[in-house]
Parts: sequence; C-alpha cells; structure tokens
Amino acid sequence: MNFDQELLLEQGYTEICEKLASHRLPRWEALPDIELYMDQVVAVMEKALSIYNTESEDNRIITPSIINNYVKLKIIPAPVKKRYNKEHLAYLVMICILKQTLAISSIVKMINLQLEKKSIKQLYNEFCTIYENVIPFVSMEDTRDADITDSEELPEDSDDINAFILKSAILSTAGKFICEGVLALTGTADQENQKG
Repeated sequence: MNFDQELLLEQGYTEICEKLASHRLPRWEALPDIELYMDQVVAVMEKALSIYNTESEDNRIITPSIINNYVKLKIIPAPVKKRYNKEHLAYLVMICILKQTLAISSIVKMINLQLEKKSIKQLYNEFCTIYENVIPFVSMEDTRDADITDSEELPEDSDDINAFILKSAILSTAGKFICEGVLALTGTADQENQKG
C-alpha cells in the first residue's frame, strides 16, 4: 500500500468514526407526539437513522413492507387505525439499529427481557444513552481506559446483564458500520491507485 492509499484510508476512517460518533438518536420526548401514518413513520425513521441508509433501494433500513412484516410477525405492536405512535417508533429505532448485526429473534428476546423490568419509554431512552456512550468507544484508538458505562443518565441497575447485552449488541453494530466503511474505502483506494 502506498502513501496515498494510507492517507486516504486514514482520512476516511476518521471521517467514518466522526460521523458515527456524532450520530444522535431522538429521545422519547423528541419523538412525535401525534400519531403517524405509514409514510410519515418511514420519513421519521429515515431521518433518525440516516447514518444507516444506503443509496440502494434494496438495502433501505426501513420500508413500509418491513414495518408491515414486523406487525404481522408481532415484532412490534399493531397500529391503531393504521396510525403509529411513540411506542412504535421506539421499537423501530432499536430494531433497525440492532438488526445490522443480530437476528430479529434475538432482538425480540432482548427487548422483551428489558421490558420485564422497565417501560418502553425507559428502555428506549436507556438504549439511546447506551448507543451514544458506546459508539465513540468503538472508534477510539486506545480503549483500555474508556468506560462505556460512564453516564449520569443511566439508571443504577444498568450494570446488570440486560444492560451488558444491550451494550454488546450496540458495540457489534458500530463495529460493523466502521468495518464496512473502511472496506468501501479500500475499494476507493484501489481504484485511485489504478488510475495513478
């Protein structure tokens, strides 16, 4: 690998990590208070999860068909009169992020485990906090001294096995995002090298 390739990869890696670390999920209170129709749900989800959207229509993170399948399979609650609320959005955000690395059955099991101890609002806000604490951890060059649980927003019981499961799942999603980004960059670096 020549200097130009290394520089391109280093700059690209930094950009990918910064993009991921700056991504913020809307907290429960920021989710729309009004009930939404399907097309509105898709728009809200695409905005909240824009970092995971791809150019390809085949690989969109959320579509009406995906949502309908989740309802049909009882992965998320059914809408009321074809309208979706905050609870639906919270489920969809968590599922869409976690499905990057976990099977849907594992996600459902994990969410249900969490809901035995807390409300969907508490779970969702905790998920957002863990996500934002864990994501920068993945991109750090030296993680030995990092504490992914260092947050005043997490409830005291967050160090239990359920929180560990959530943290691990989010870490794997972040790792996958960075890995795929760097792999895409290596293709770009190879193309640039062939031009030169």
